[in-house]
Amino acid sequence: MAEHSILASLVVHKSSESKSLCSQTPYACVGADGAELGLALIGGSRSPAAPRNLVELSRFRMDGALSEDYKCYVAAQGNSMVQAASRLDARKLAGQCLSELAAFKRRAGGAKFDVAPENICSSVADIQSSLRDVVRLAKAGSDCDGV
Repeated sequence: MAEHSILASLVVHKSSESKSLCSQTPYACVGADGAELGLALIGGSRSPAAPRNLVELSRFRMDGALSEDYKCYVAAQGNSMVQAASRLDARKLAGQCLSELAAFKRRAGGAKFDVAPENICSSVADIQSSLRDVVRLAKAGSDCDGV
């Protein structure tokens, strides 16, 4: 559910009609904080699967405050992130994001989400770069405000 919240927030935000979508369809009213909430749920989880779930979010194209928060959660997880990142396949993650985006659009029915996949999903190269960044951030560690 947290991952869906991130996806939904990114799609609505990047859609060309995002300002009027909420009044047209309740499905678009995921709120501007949906992605931040999803990230907080995953990043703050103490579940053994949390590091893997967190690093798998590299499949989404995050920017701004969401990206900064993501980096803080990664750095706070430490060595478990290094292990999780080394086990992931960037091609699978890229394909997973495209599948999730297509499923999101199907579930939305008639709602008009005209966002291009490359605005939501990271490319294989970007995911590979992000996985390298995860390892670097996790090894460096950090104390981020609010995280």
